[in-house]
Amino acid sequence: MKRILILARTFGKCSDEPVKFLRENGFEIERKEKIEPRDLKEFNAVIVGLQKITREMLENSNVKIIAKHGVGVDNIDLDAATEFGIPVTITPNANAVSVAELTMTFIFALSKKLVELHKTLYEKRQFVSSTGLELLGKTLGIVGFGSIGKEVAKRALCLGMQVLVHDPYVEANVLKEFGAEGVELDELLKRSDFVSLHVPLNEKTRHLIDREKLSLMKKTAYLINTARGGVVDENALVEALKNGQIAGAALDVFDLEPLPPDSPLFDCPNLIMTPHVGAHTYEAILRMNMMAAESIVDFFNGRVPKHVVNSEVIEKLLEKGFKR
Repeated sequence: MKRILILARTFGKCSDEPVKFLRENGFEIERKEKIEPRDLKEFNAVIVGLQKITREMLENSNVKIIAKHGVGVDNIDLDAATEFGIPVTITPNANAVSVAELTMTFIFALSKKLVELHKTLYEKRQFVSSTGLELLGKTLGIVGFGSIGKEVAKRALCLGMQVLVHDPYVEANVLKEFGAEGVELDELLKRSDFVSLHVPLNEKTRHLIDREKLSLMKKTAYLINTARGGVVDENALVEALKNGQIAGAALDVFDLEPLPPDSPLFDCPNLIMTPHVGAHTYEAILRMNMMAAESIVDFFNGRVPKHVVNSEVIEKLLEKGFKR
């Protein structure tokens, strides 16, 4: 019997359908939250969340396929997986609506000062008024125009916001169809009232938003990151928040997760934080569950799985007789 290691903690959380699906297709399931270098030796497939999958782990494994429960693969040694002929799949678009809705929630919360007002009234029992912002006519800068960035743009445009986009991989006609304006990153930062990040974490995007980029933003502007923690230089962000370089920020992702209790981010009163829950809706979790499970079932049934990110492996699979 083929064995699957489930590392993604939300797999099967909202429905037993994906677990039943795997078992009905002849898979034995084992769950773990943490993984040691030799833990993969006993398994033929892995469904992984945020845990790191290293070269050492893959060298000492019998793993034939890795299904990422999400879209970011910065926690997987992709070069090693490719070298060993292991396809790595993702679940694109499964969480796009959920993350976009959290992004918009952050924009509303920041513009209306909801968290600050709640704490003042609920915790301090003080009935203090405060003046917020209307979103109509404000400018939202979206950095990265993949599936999530597009869903954010749709919602912002419905609210009467102007949308700027920076994404060198998106053609101008696509932006025109959305009613968005494509600009360089520096211009986006200078013009936007809200800046929302939706890029993967890689060598080009690590600390994309650093001290220099933060200095370009309006003092009345807000930064939102629901992408990956490493996209923002957290030390530079702390400085910008404390010095009033920007008005505030909202983060769902961090350099280190869980966020250490002594993180300087906790000393920033003009910051909203959530514990990486952008994709945590019942609908998104079930979609990701099923897409990851289907990738593994397809693979062991001799079909090339959908959404393989290390495409070099596909040719090897076809040579072995896999069907598309």
